[in-house]
Amino acid sequence: MIFKVKDFSDEMNEVRRLSDAFYRSLDFSLASFIEHILSYEYLPTKSEIAKNLGIPSYTLSRKLGLLKRLGVAFSIDVDFLAIGLRRLIIIVNESLELNSVLEDDVIGRFIAFYAPILLPFQGTLLSYYLPETINVKDIVSRFNNVVLFDVIHKSLYSKAKLTYHYDFSKKLFKINWDRLYELVYRTDIPYKEIDLSLYRSVRFDLLDLLIIKELEKDPFNHAMNISKELGVNYSKVLRHYNLHVSKIVKGFKLRLIPLPPENSLYLLIRVEGDYGLLCKLANALSELIFIAGIYLSFKGVMYLLTVVNSETLNGLLNYLKSFKVSYTTYLLDRSRRARYTIPYTEYSRFLRGWKTIEM
Repeated sequence: MIFKVKDFSDEMNEVRRLSDAFYRSLDFSLASFIEHILSYEYLPTKSEIAKNLGIPSYTLSRKLGLLKRLGVAFSIDVDFLAIGLRRLIIIVNESLELNSVLEDDVIGRFIAFYAPILLPFQGTLLSYYLPETINVKDIVSRFNNVVLFDVIHKSLYSKAKLTYHYDFSKKLFKINWDRLYELVYRTDIPYKEIDLSLYRSVRFDLLDLLIIKELEKDPFNHAMNISKELGVNYSKVLRHYNLHVSKIVKGFKLRLIPLPPENSLYLLIRVEGDYGLLCKLANALSELIFIAGIYLSFKGVMYLLTVVNSETLNGLLNYLKSFKVSYTTYLLDRSRRARYTIPYTEYSRFLRGWKTIEM
C-alpha cells in the first residue's frame, strides 16, 4: 500500500485542522494515555491494557476512538530482522523520479521509502526492506552517484513523552533538554545491543506475514476479526500468532500524530559516532514526538527522520554537538515523499525453505 501525498496543500490544510483539534484536546491525562500505549514492549490485548490502566474496556475503546478522530493512529513495531529482512538506506547525488524507482524490475517492489533531497544537494533518499537472500552490494550497484549506504540493524520510534516535553497550561512544546542529557549520562538505564549470536532459526510463512499486515493497519484487531478478513480458520490464525507473530512484535508505534503546522522542516540527520553512545542518544531522543524514526547501524551510524521548526532544529543540533558526534543534515521534499508497506505476497516467494531468526 502506498501513502503518497497527491495534493500537498490539501494535506497541510488537514494537518492544521487536526493539529488545532488535537492540541486543544491534549491534557496531561490524554498524554499519559498515549505514553502508556507506547510503553509496551510486546503486543497486549485490549482487555490487558484496560486492566493495567484500571479502566473498563469500553472506556479504553472510547479513548482510542477519540484519538482516532483527532488524527492519532497506532501501528505495531515489528522486529524485521527477526523475519529475515534488512533495512537498507541509500543516498544518491542524483534526482530520481519516483516512477523510475518503482519500475525497476529487480528492486522496485522492495521500496519502503522515497524522498527527494533538496539540500545540501539535489539528490534522492531511498530505503528498502530486503530479504537476507539478496546481496546489498548488488542493489547499491544499480544506482549511479551513490553518496553512501547503510544497512540498518535497529529501529526506534517516538515514545511521545509529552508529559515531559509539553507545557499543558500554555499549549506549547517545551523540550526538557536537561532530561535528555541526563538520560544519556545515567548509568542505571542500560541500552540494548543486538547480539546476532543469540538469534536462533524458526520457520515463517505467508500467513504469518498476512497477520502482521493486518496488525500494522490496526494493532488492536482481534484474531477472530483477522481470521474473517483473511478467510482463514480462527484457530489456525491464533496458533500462528502465538507461535510466531507475537515473538517478533515489539509493541506499538505511532503511525500518525498531528504536529504543529510550523514544524515544516522535513529532515534526515545522519549521525556518526560510537555505537554505544548512539544507542543512548537514540533512547533519549525517542521521547520526542517530532522524531518519526531512528535507525541504527553497527557501523556507528544513526539516522534521525524528523519534522521540526527552526528553533527546535537548533536545539537538536546543539544537543548532538555536545556529545562530539559528527552529523550531516539533509532537507527532504515533504510534498513528494512516498511510503510503502511491505509487499507481503512478494516476500512470500522468499519464504520457501526460508528460516528466519528469533531471540
